[in-house]
Amino acid sequence: MLAAQIGPLPIFQAPRQALFDSLQSLMPRRPTRDHVVVIGIGDDAINAEGPWPWPRDRQAALIAKVLSTHPAVVGFDGFWAGGPARDDNALIAALAAGPVVAGLQGDRSGPAKDYEGPLTPVRLPGGVDVTGRLPAYPAAAASKDPIDAVLGGRGVISVKADDDDVFRRYALLSNIDGRVAPSLALEMLRLAAGAQLLTLIEHDHRLSGVAVGDTTIPVAPDGAVQIDYEPRELMKVCSAEAIVPGRGCRTPGSNAVEPLDGRFVLIGLTAPALEDQQRRTPLAGLRGAMPGVEIHAQALENLISGKLAGRAPWADRIEPALTLTVGLILILVLPRASLVARGGLVLGLAALLAGGGALLWRDQRLLLDVATPAIGAAAVMVAMVGGGLVEADAQRRRLRAQLDTERIAAARAEGEMQAGRIIQLGILPKPEGLGADARFELDAIMIAARQIGGDLYDFFRVGPDRLFIAVGDVSGKGLPASLFMALGKALCKSCALRGEDDIGAIVRTANAEISRDNPEMLFITLFAGILDLDTGTLEFCNAGHDAPFLLRPGEAPGALTSVGGPPLCVADDFPYQTETWRLAPGDLICLTTDGVTEAMTAGGRLIGRERIERMLAALRNDATPAQVTSAVMAEVSTFVAGAEPSDDITILTLRWRGPNAP
Repeated sequence: MLAAQIGPLPIFQAPRQALFDSLQSLMPRRPTRDHVVVIGIGDDAINAEGPWPWPRDRQAALIAKVLSTHPAVVGFDGFWAGGPARDDNALIAALAAGPVVAGLQGDRSGPAKDYEGPLTPVRLPGGVDVTGRLPAYPAAAASKDPIDAVLGGRGVISVKADDDDVFRRYALLSNIDGRVAPSLALEMLRLAAGAQLLTLIEHDHRLSGVAVGDTTIPVAPDGAVQIDYEPRELMKVCSAEAIVPGRGCRTPGSNAVEPLDGRFVLIGLTAPALEDQQRRTPLAGLRGAMPGVEIHAQALENLISGKLAGRAPWADRIEPALTLTVGLILILVLPRASLVARGGLVLGLAALLAGGGALLWRDQRLLLDVATPAIGAAAVMVAMVGGGLVEADAQRRRLRAQLDTERIAAARAEGEMQAGRIIQLGILPKPEGLGADARFELDAIMIAARQIGGDLYDFFRVGPDRLFIAVGDVSGKGLPASLFMALGKALCKSCALRGEDDIGAIVRTANAEISRDNPEMLFITLFAGILDLDTGTLEFCNAGHDAPFLLRPGEAPGALTSVGGPPLCVADDFPYQTETWRLAPGDLICLTTDGVTEAMTAGGRLIGRERIERMLAALRNDATPAQVTSAVMAEVSTFVAGAEPSDDITILTLRWRGPNAP
């Protein structure tokens, strides 16, 4: 576990991200001051000014109004491309009153023209290339000349999500055709600080920080930072039409105006119909989806406050140490502790890990990966429990070796019978294995009179629209009958899956195959059929088995009678024939072995078929197969009143709901 953690392997990335998302949702950033204001071009602004994109003169008017409120710097989550526009002069004049930072859209597809305009100068560490891991774009879309010439700065507005499409990190630096370019948020911060250039800082030949004036921002080797999100409802967002020239932002529903002077202002689309996408963030629910301009605002607020979220710098050393410590505690204490003490120890360690990680996040906004040590602790526990089971098994074997031969034989026989029961039940199919299909419902159960029995049932698809069902009863009981049951079930299924469609031919082939190796002269009563799920046609063959119960809505229960034939292995080469019955939608057939109809009280009285039919007649027409099965079992149990079972009990209930059942 330690080797995998120190590696590190990518398997730990998902739980680490899940941990971060949980902490971010439970304890989001609570701002103490709104440094950043988003001027949203939302539904209200579009209703007031018309559909986006607005003409250049309207955009110029918006920028002029924003600049008249004396913000520290204005960032535009977009750019002005295209050919000459009629109102470019008005826009150029508004931008020249800056400072305004516009966007660079990184392009990996290649059709955009290489951006050759000015970028903020970047001082690189001497002799070390730390830019190789930055997000790289061979080209970028930007504002056209002469608009680009009057901008105060240019910042990359491309934001990349993690592999699970969640935006947790924000790239402060990108590589545009070999040149280092700042993000929109970083360029706004530089412009407000009056810095002429950015300085990259390296540690161990890897990028570790970027300096803006006297401020150093720690970054990952790929130039990104972890965004510490605040809930979207707490962000300061002002609608574009609410800007009051020279004053600030008008508060909705009142005449109060909040000043914008000295603040960082970001302008971008917030209307749901115009957002390029509602980007998922670690915050849960509706407050976690936000447009790109708000992600830039969140990152900028982090940079201004100087309280960045991220992995603790010593996490790579502490996390393996936690795994080692917790694992050693479990190894040393668990074998010597009582069951209650073990549970308390495990819960206590889990609480310490979770609580420590949560406190570190709450107070320092640092992420310590306590999920990986918890996984390590779980691995240690599994290994120790497995070792304990092995040791217990070895001890049990040593004790068993000390017993006399008779007790050894009895215990071994009992164990083998129990294992046989588990195996026998394991080879019987489960209804949920058929998958969801509205055309039918099915339920089945087998209860052995002893630990293992000689009854069998089976069901499986022989095509997308055909369902094979079978119920059988082997003569005899106990181990020989169970072995013959397993053989008969396997051979019947093998015959049905060889491509033969005729159920009579399938039963004839199964009879020949099972009879070939039958030194004990056992036989099997069998009812087998194939139901066409689209038409309700049941093709069946009855080899000496009890007739199934037939329940039709609005009618008394009856029997699905047939000509049939003798049980399998009684008459070689018997010409079993296919018989047909057409089910109507809602019809239900209940296949049972004689353990149901011949259930016996302690005094030797039989339950009989008539009592079962009366019970079935009392059921609701819409009773599910599972309810019918339970009702039959309850009736048998009530009748025998605790008497020892005289025979195995098997019930398979099938309802055809119709070809177009909802």
